[in-house]
Amino acid sequence: MIRFVALAAVAAFAASSANASEIRVSLVGKSADQIQADLLSASRQVCMRDVPSTPLIVGSYGRCVRDTFKAAQARLPA
Repeated sequence: MIRFVALAAVAAFAASSANASEIRVSLVGKSADQIQADLLSASRQVCMRDVPSTPLIVGSYGRCVRDTFKAAQARLPA
């Protein structure tokens, strides 16, 4: 049984694994809604670390959160 899901930012500019952040999210004893909320929160944290906050990269943070969240959902056990 999978008890954790690891999130890694999938932003295009974080191609090097040395640059990507990772957070483990526990799944034990949580409802589906709580898991989704935790994944979204973790996605935001990962992207906040990895997306540079410059005006030249408009929308990168939002895309990072969306893509990271979708990737994490895909890794959830069925």
